[in-house]
Amino acid sequence: MWFGKKKKDEKTNEKKSVTKEKRKVEEKKDSKAGSEKIAKEKKAIYRVVFSRKENVWQIKKDGARRVIDSKVTKDEALARVKELSESQDTKFVVHKKDGKFQKKANLK
Repeated sequence: MWFGKKKKDEKTNEKKSVTKEKRKVEEKKDSKAGSEKIAKEKKAIYRVVFSRKENVWQIKKDGARRVIDSKVTKDEALARVKELSESQDTKFVVHKKDGKFQKKANLK
């Protein structure tokens, strides 16, 4: 008599494990889709900032450690960042010499 009950329990356990596996697969799909959406929505932003230490205008990408390019004058740096942002369809932000925000541009 207890054999019948054991078989039923085994069947329900199998069903539970199958549904758990399906959920895991669905969650992975959802997380991949979510990360792709975030990556598509969030584009890189270039910043033009003045380095007092080196006495040059630097072009940096948000989240990056290294400097992309350094220019002696602000006009040269602006020309270079415009060139970069046009080729990659991104935004750029310009700061004043004291570090305050000056302007934001979206070249589309």
